[in-house]
Parts: sequence; structure tokens; C-alpha cells
Amino acid sequence: MRFPFGNGEAFLENELPVLAKGFKRIKLFPLSAAGPQRSTPPNVDVVRLFKSEEIYRPSDVLSTMKELPILLKLLRNSRRSAPSAAIFAKHRREIISRLRQALYREKRLRAYSAKNFGIKTVTLYSYWTADWSTVLGLLKAHEPEVQFISRMHGFDLYAERAPDGWQMFQSFHIAQAERIYIASKAGLDDLEQRWPNYVGKFRLARLGTTDHGAAPWAPVQQLRVVSCSHFVELKRVSLIAESLRHIEGPICWTHFGDGPERSNVEAIVKGLPSNVTVHLMGNCPNTAVMTWYKSNPVDVFVHASYTEGGAPVALQEAASFGIPLLAADAGGVREVVTEASGILLPNALTADVLSKALNDFRGSNWRTVNARAAVRSFWASNFNAEKVYGRFLDEIQCK
Repeated sequence: MRFPFGNGEAFLENELPVLAKGFKRIKLFPLSAAGPQRSTPPNVDVVRLFKSEEIYRPSDVLSTMKELPILLKLLRNSRRSAPSAAIFAKHRREIISRLRQALYREKRLRAYSAKNFGIKTVTLYSYWTADWSTVLGLLKAHEPEVQFISRMHGFDLYAERAPDGWQMFQSFHIAQAERIYIASKAGLDDLEQRWPNYVGKFRLARLGTTDHGAAPWAPVQQLRVVSCSHFVELKRVSLIAESLRHIEGPICWTHFGDGPERSNVEAIVKGLPSNVTVHLMGNCPNTAVMTWYKSNPVDVFVHASYTEGGAPVALQEAASFGIPLLAADAGGVREVVTEASGILLPNALTADVLSKALNDFRGSNWRTVNARAAVRSFWASNFNAEKVYGRFLDEIQCK
């Protein structure tokens, strides 16, 4: 929600250059502008609609009162979609607060568009079905001829990823959007099961990664393991660390990412045996991670997350270099980790199960040139950015 600022949402670095080839001009509206700004294609304008202190500003009382009919309709819609009256009552104040913020943002967007482009004649695209989709939904409520599309990934898709199992604006987003593109077949199936009346709006549109070429590799005694994720509970990075206690033979684990669980992982690492080497690289720009892959031989990429929305880009990136994958079966992971690309582990993963998988991997056929070539070939057929985003571009230009 703040791309191109900071280091997050690196997957947009793969998509935006392809989309930029298909449009004369793209205007990019980050919600927040915190962190350093990354480069974008020359025909992409980064528009900062809000100052940092305005990001969560609500509409004023007078403006809110003028929008009362729309707000009441939205509240009724939200109430109908809530799991219970008690859960709706619990979140009612938050709903009103977020709607007032969305009204303020929508007013700013309308004012900007009035001076710079025809809001009814452009392709409006929200990368997440979250805050900006609420804004665009309000815009459509004011101007029914407006059409917008949106993507869904994970936190903005699954009910269980939201407090009290309720995506409070999801019914509004789905009703207002012309099309919603889901990043995995698993996510698409979930959405179609929960919203059968809107299946005609849903499309599968996977993410993809840029081709940086194959990584260098030759077999050595040490098992070289890499992982890349935030240090948060759902990613189970601590489980990866715990699994290293029972590894047979030398092993080196490199992890990219940071977060609140880092201190827990560091405590585990301190107690690991002498055959284990660990490098915690912290947060790095995606370009730096890709450069590291290009220069450092890796035997296996490990992904332990217990929940995923799409087909994880971190897995796609590793596969693009020919690195075999070892991952827990969550969300759309099985769409990336197949017999051609790696080993799928049970979602109810334990340190012992992962440890055994790594020990077995050491002497497996996955540590061969042919296996790695097959991994890269699988990636090229299914997740090459030029191909998948090229198809997506064709779809949205013909909508």
C-alpha cells in the first residue's frame, strides 16, 4: 500500500514494468510514502495525494453528514455480511472510522482526477482489495459509470485472516468492483465458495517474477539453505531454526527478512550445534536479494508459513534461479511446489519433520544439475513475469 516507497511489496517491481509497456501513462497512488523511493518506469507518475499526517484523516463532520445516505447503506451492507450481530456491534465504531477516512481519500482523488484525467475513461486498478478498493467503491457509488478492478492475495481474501473471521468491507468491494483477480487457484476456490452469486467477477491471475538467469551451483558437503520472509508468527521462521538442531552434517542457513519474532529466532540460533552456520541478513531491497541469489550457490529454499493467500513470490523467485523448493502445504503453495519443483510438506509442520526432510534432501536427486534445470523450466512455464503479466495486461486492456 506504499509502493514504490520502502522495501515492501517487491512483487510490484515485477508487474509494473510489464504494465507500463501497455499504457501510455500510469499514475501510481501510494497510500503512504514512508521509506526510500524505488525507481519506476519513465511513464509512471508517482502521485502523493496525502501528506504523512493526512493518511488517516477522516472526512469532516459536514462532509460526512452530506454522505449519510451512502454511509447508512454501507453500514446495512456490512451488518448483513457480519458473522453475528455481536461481531458487527464490536466493530461498528471501527467501520465508521474507516469509512470516514475513505470518504476523505475519495474526495482528494476526485479533486485530483478532475484536473488531470477523466475518471470514467481510465483503467482504475487497486492492487489490494483493501483501503483503495473502499475508496474506489465509494467513487463508484457517487459515479456509477466508474469501473475498477482489484487484486486479492491473502490478508484481504480469507475470512480467517481478519479479526473475528470477518472481512468487514469484502461484500462492498466485491459488489462494486467490475473484476477481482485472485493470485492463486486456492484463493479463487475459497472466494467462489463463499460468494457464489459473484463468481462471474472472479478471475485467476497469478503473480510472476523476473528472469535473472540461473544461479551458480556445484555439489559440496555443506547443505546450503535459504529462506525469505518476515519474522512474524505465521511464517514460522523459528521452526526453521529449531529444525537445525538435528541436522546431520554441515549446514548453512541464510535468511532474508526481519520483524518482531527476530529475537526469538536469535535465541534459538545461539543454542545450535557447531555444524550449523546461520546468517540473518535482515531487511534487504529485493534487488539486493536477487543479486545475492545470482552470486551464491543454494541447495534448497525453505518456506514454513502456515497460511498463504497466493502462490508465494518468494518461492517463485527461488525457483527462477533453479533452486529446489521445500515448503509447507498452505494456500497456493502447492501451485508452485510440485513434483517438478520441490517437496511439499504437511501444513502441520514440526521441527522434527522439517529436520528429517532436510537430512533426506542432502542425499537426494534434487542436488543435481538436471533437477535444478527442471525447476527453472517449471518456473519459466508458469511464473515468468513477462508471460503472466502479459496475459493480465491483455485481459485488463480488453475489459
